[in-house]
Amino acid sequence: MKVLDLFSGAGGLSEGFHNEDYKVIAQIEKDKWACETLTTRTIFHFLKNRNDLNTYYKYLKNGTNYKSIKINREFIYKKYPELKEIIDHQILNKKFGNPQNDKEATSLKELSRLIESALKFNDENNIDLIIGGPPCQAYSIVGRSRMKETAEKDSRNFLFYYYLNLVKEYKPKAFIFENVPGILTAKKGRVFEKIKHEFNNCGYEILTGPSNIDKDNVLDFGEFGVVQKRKRVLLFGFRKEFDFNYPDFTGNKYHWNHELTTQHLLSDLPALLPGDGDDHNLIQYIDTKRNLTDYQKYIRKDSIGIMNHKARNIHERDRKIYELSIKLAERGTQLKYPDLPDELKTHQNEKSFLDRFKVHTKDKIPHTVVAHISKDGHYNIHPDINQCRSLTVREAARIQGFPDNYLFEGPRTAQFVQVGNAVPPIMSTVIAKTIKTLVKGN
Repeated sequence: MKVLDLFSGAGGLSEGFHNEDYKVIAQIEKDKWACETLTTRTIFHFLKNRNDLNTYYKYLKNGTNYKSIKINREFIYKKYPELKEIIDHQILNKKFGNPQNDKEATSLKELSRLIESALKFNDENNIDLIIGGPPCQAYSIVGRSRMKETAEKDSRNFLFYYYLNLVKEYKPKAFIFENVPGILTAKKGRVFEKIKHEFNNCGYEILTGPSNIDKDNVLDFGEFGVVQKRKRVLLFGFRKEFDFNYPDFTGNKYHWNHELTTQHLLSDLPALLPGDGDDHNLIQYIDTKRNLTDYQKYIRKDSIGIMNHKARNIHERDRKIYELSIKLAERGTQLKYPDLPDELKTHQNEKSFLDRFKVHTKDKIPHTVVAHISKDGHYNIHPDINQCRSLTVREAARIQGFPDNYLFEGPRTAQFVQVGNAVPPIMSTVIAKTIKTLVKGN
């Protein structure tokens, strides 16, 4: 089946569809570093399909400083000249919006031209499935509370119109629209009612889940094998002529032979002190003969080491707070900001965001990783007091379910944003398997 991926980010949602042998026609993403990550991932899948992962490993071994990405890839393009053309058609670094109001935006007419070009390049003439979800900050409860009245005017509330217009134009059999639960309640429910109304007018039914009560259809990805509690809404739309039921994702969920604790996820990774590690270059696995957990074996498949594993430096005050947080976590208690010694406090606000320092406790499932990890690591503290630091990009990616061979391009801040905003590939694989069974025969 042919897929169009909108608001692609680093490719967490499309990864599952790659894994299930869908044909990804185009991926549209505004962030240049996320597009570089998509490019590297396209190279990985291309080389894997040709049984030539050694060429991919050579790219990793050569080092991938983000300032020399294009030069580092040249030897791959010389070996496979067609790959450059595939990437030029598939990875579209474009921003949705009105060019009259935003000079960086690309018109729908131009995007349609590029998608048509990608279809022609692939000898295809239609799209079976559209996937993706507009940026969710304006829908999310936290996002709306922080933005207050500006949320009502935020253009991101209307990005679904671009999604809608591409559905209208390409008339896929179905679409998957992933977002935060806040999409159901934004503007007191009026945003979602508008979404349903608009899709209904162009011939599509849209379902939030098996229940007739939308708020009861919020999914926790942790119930499908993802290693964190991550509550999201998966809107399933389809042409009315097909009369589909909402997909039953439970039949394809992942089963692990152990508890999904932070220890079971991260214990095989090299220990780092603050400032240690490497943002870009390959780091060899430690002690490959050790007993790995089921999850670690899965995440290491087709990998020769790890990337994006560099620890942030921390200030002395934060180090003391991290130590205190870790000791309390080991006793089953979470540090609350008012409980800090006065000399470690930096402000007087002791009524909001009291859990701003939070440890991924060793013997519990990790908590949800979000894009705020790009700003500081206080909410994502490593459980090992001997390391006393926040999570690396690779550790966050492990929690998100990205395989170790998934390289995130760009500066470390951009890497964190890509990981935090992503749909976990484990969940996207569950989605892709389920949709294939439901939609393929129609």
